[in-house]
Amino acid sequence: MTPPIQQMTDAFWAHSRADDLLGHVSVNAGGSVLGIAMYLSHPDWRGARTAAVTVCNRVFEHCPMLSPWTLD
Repeated sequence: MTPPIQQMTDAFWAHSRADDLLGHVSVNAGGSVLGIAMYLSHPDWRGARTAAVTVCNRVFEHCPMLSPWTLD
């Protein structure tokens, strides 16, 4: 069973850090696919991409409800 969207979104906020520069996150789930959109206010795309991957991995590691998902 897929956890409620708001709980998944809250998990991203709870596990983000100030230096991630997370400004917005949106989570959608459909079947076995989890869609995550983030706005990170890094000055370049490499910094934003690195922060996005870091936040996702941190959330997947610390939130049992999201353990079925991984980054592809």
